[in-house]
Amino acid sequence: MQNRFWLTFAIFVGALLLVGRPTMAQSAPAGVPITGIAAVVNDHVITFQDVQIAARRAMEAAMRQSRMREDQLRQREKEILRDSLDQLIDRRLILDEFTTAGYNLPDSIINDVVQSQIREEFGDRVTLMKTLRKMGQTFEDFREDQRDAFIIHSMTMKNVNQNVFISPRKIELYYEANTNRFRQEEKAKIRMIVIDKSRHALNEPDQIAAEVQKRIAAGDDFAKLADEFSDDARRFKGGDRGWVEDKDSDLRKELRKFVFSAKPGEVSPTLNLEGAEFIVKVEERKEAGMKPLSEARPEIEQTLKTEEMERLRKQWIAKLRKKSFISYFN
Repeated sequence: MQNRFWLTFAIFVGALLLVGRPTMAQSAPAGVPITGIAAVVNDHVITFQDVQIAARRAMEAAMRQSRMREDQLRQREKEILRDSLDQLIDRRLILDEFTTAGYNLPDSIINDVVQSQIREEFGDRVTLMKTLRKMGQTFEDFREDQRDAFIIHSMTMKNVNQNVFISPRKIELYYEANTNRFRQEEKAKIRMIVIDKSRHALNEPDQIAAEVQKRIAAGDDFAKLADEFSDDARRFKGGDRGWVEDKDSDLRKELRKFVFSAKPGEVSPTLNLEGAEFIVKVEERKEAGMKPLSEARPEIEQTLKTEEMERLRKQWIAKLRKKSFISYFN
């Protein structure tokens, strides 16, 4: 314990010299030490600035929730900062466990991870460097972040069982206990042909619609007609709009009126509305009510698997915390 005390004291003094007094832009809220130290994990310092950076996106999301009262917003900010600090501590514990266990990550693997991330998120290195400069970071910072993320993911996969089995009975019990979650509005699966008036001469939309209706009556495939005549982006999917609900705000009320009064297989007359003419086919209908267990099962199973894996992850982290030195400074 005495050694730990002197370790903490040395880190505290070192961080004080390194971090100094926070600037106005980084000033800590009431209760946060002026040194800016949020916690010490083993022999690593987590600063208040680290926590601020980790919490930035969640903070911005909270600020956008204008319905929150001032006191609610302040409470939410405290919760976000606390959660972000815990996440940073968990990350450090996992990285230390990687080192303690004697594992090694070859540079070649890190290089592959970095290049893959550049391609997926930035497209090329030039765009990455521009982004890093705006954020005040270097390429080495980025590389270190990618290395840490890869280690944390790998260690989690290794120590948290990914093959969780959820029994059929457990799925049934979840379904019975969460009936409100599986209530569904009346919905219909539809296809649609949209003739945009702005893309055609004055009387041309009526002529196109008449031709489409004639070919539908002759038995032509609706999806092929949508691909040939529709002006919207979904023409390449045969006009497929998937499942829409009776309360779907994206569907015009005139279209909803037809869709939820039509029988499966029925095609609407040409609906001449402002800006476009529409022809709609109702392929399937589902009445309002409970989603059957057979349909809900995959969703429930995934939910329960995620919950169980999170429980196992927290159990693993608790073991790491128990054998590590953690000191909070707020």
